[in-house]
This record gives sequence, structure tokens and C-alpha cells, in this order.
Amino acid sequence: MIPNAKDLKTWVEVDVKALRANVLAFTKKLGKHISIIAVVKSNAYGHGLVKTAQILSGSPTSGESPEVGLPDVCFGVDSVDEALELKKAGIKKPILILGYVPPGMFSTVVQNGFRIAIYNFESLKLLDSIVRRIHKKAFVHFKIETGTFRQGIMREDWPRFAAYTKEHRGLVADGIYTHFSDTENLKSVYYKHQLKNFTDALLAFHAAGIEPRLIHTASTAASMMYKDTYFNTVRLGIGMYGMYPAPKVASVTRIKLRPALTWKTCIAQVKKIQKGDTVGYDRTYKASSSRTIAVLPVGYWDGYDRRFSGEGSVLVRGTRCPIIGRICMNMCMIDVSGVPLVRPGDEVVLLGKQGREMLTAEDLGRSIGTINYEITTRINPLIKRIAI
Repeated sequence: MIPNAKDLKTWVEVDVKALRANVLAFTKKLGKHISIIAVVKSNAYGHGLVKTAQILSGSPTSGESPEVGLPDVCFGVDSVDEALELKKAGIKKPILILGYVPPGMFSTVVQNGFRIAIYNFESLKLLDSIVRRIHKKAFVHFKIETGTFRQGIMREDWPRFAAYTKEHRGLVADGIYTHFSDTENLKSVYYKHQLKNFTDALLAFHAAGIEPRLIHTASTAASMMYKDTYFNTVRLGIGMYGMYPAPKVASVTRIKLRPALTWKTCIAQVKKIQKGDTVGYDRTYKASSSRTIAVLPVGYWDGYDRRFSGEGSVLVRGTRCPIIGRICMNMCMIDVSGVPLVRPGDEVVLLGKQGREMLTAEDLGRSIGTINYEITTRINPLIKRIAI
């Protein structure tokens, strides 16, 4: 048990060596000439926003030596709030806000030197007005619509975005990018259609005299499989944390990843129940014989999905123990009949490895019909993250 864990009812351990090894594995494949945007949005996919950024920055506050050979990175976040949290924590690397920024927060973006994704023309004009008012430059990443049809500048608008930026020197074209819709699908060639559209956009901006510094289309899946998507920068998200974007991608890539996250709790109580006894809300579990059960102080408020009720399992002393009854808001129950000498305070693994057994985010996601991304990002941000 790690230091201070005895004071916690549930906690997340972030493996520093695994996180760094994953980034270095990508660097080895991509080459040192490719820049990396480390995507730490959504609480670093559940790993802890500040903790992860400190680790990847080689920050002394991460408890590790900065001399680890990591590439120089900038950080991708979803919101102004996440960007401000990183800045408050002392992160000095550039920060790109990939998600929606309310107009009222544009001044905050410019004042703090954050990079901002732009895909609405009115947003570009508003940004320029703020730049002229406060006499600071704005660093823009143009998000190009190529066929995913989320955020993005439509083809017919490329010329006016480029021309406007050229005319207003306070707007700095720091980057241009797009996002592929299905690079995880090994049989699809749709990414080539999107790549062609993006190349057209890049040429249109170049023709107008705009040459963005960072050019990025590849996220984890494309970085693993399609060299023609690299340009000079890639965005690393799920792979950085030791998870594959899809099972089929894992089967074909040569990049070997190590999951960086382990989610743990402890046993709060152990008790015997008899044949016919029912457990939890709605009495969904009925004991077919005398059983030994344990109560865990973690539930769906913590991010342990209610769909695991009667379906999931946890690890106790390296043994899989099934969830019985309904997952409650703040607790759940497990059957520990097959594990000898279980007592209150024993460590329990909800996600990760214990002994020879392992519960992966992919395993958990598959069991309830979702994906690994959702499993880790739904872990409550208030739960303490501890670097190990």
C-alpha cells in the first residue's frame, strides 16, 4: 500500500514510468522532428490534469527528475478553466484550448497567452477586437472541417479566414488542424478523403500568405498507423495513457503501451450471509448458499458505473471477486467467499493489476457496452490522484 493511502477510501495511482514510457514509444515511431501536443483534457482522461502535466513537463513538483529524455510538449485542454488550472499550478508549456470558448472568456485567453481553436468567423473578429484593445497577440489554431462535421471551418470559408488573418497582424496563425472520424476502423479509407480536404485547406491558407507553425491531423490511432497524417505535429490522447483507441488497432500496431492508471479502494466491512439472504437495493442478489461478502466504500458517485451491478468484478488479493447487488451511490458489495482471511482495510483494485490478475479499461468498458475512454474519464475528479 502506498504512503497516505491508508487515509483514503478510494484513490487513483498514476504510474509515472508508464506514462513517460508511452510518450517515448510514440516519439521513437514518429521521429524527433514531430512535435507532440499532449492532450490532457477531461482531467487527463481521468488521470489527473495537473498531476499528468507536471509529470510530462518534468516538473520538480511531480516528485521526479526532469532529466528523462521526454520530448518538448505543449498541452491540449478542452476549456478555459482547465487552461487556468494548469497555469495556476505553474505549468509553463504552451496550452491549446481545443473545445468551445464562450465569447466572454476571449479576453482571458488572450491575456494569458493561451492558444485557441477558431472555427467561427465571428469569433475570429471578436478575437481581433480584443487584441487591438489590450495590445496583445492572439495565438490561433484554425480548425478545418474535413468530414467529421463537428467543429470546423467549411471549405467555402477558408479564403476569408486566411485573408482576415493576413490583414490583422495581432492574429498569429500558431496552428491549423482537423480531426479524423474513423482512423480506428482498419477497413476504412475515409481518412484519405479527409486528408485531401485538409491539404486543400492548407494550400488555401498558404496561397493567402498564412503559414501556420503547427500542422496537426493525427491523434493516437492515426499516429500509430498512418504516416501520411503526421505533418509536423501529432496530438496524443488515449495512447499516452497506455490505452489503445480500439482493440483492432492494438492488434496491428508495433507500439507497445503500458496502462498508467490503477484505481483502488479498500474493504470497509466483511460479513457472513446465509442462503436466501438478499443484498442491496431492490434485492437483486439472493444468496444460493452461505457466503462471505465485503462492502466497498465506492459507488456510482465516484464514477464506478451502476451498470456493473451484478456484472462486474474487482480484485482482492489477486482474485476476481464478483459485484453482487446494485451499485449504490457511495458503496457496493462483493462476494469474497473464495478469498481466505479477508479483513477490513484490505486493498481492492477496481481497475488495474493485482498479482497475476488484471482488469483493464477495455475489459470494463466491454462488459457494459462502452469504451475505455468513458471508463477512465468518469472517475470522479475529486478522488485523489497519486503519482507512483
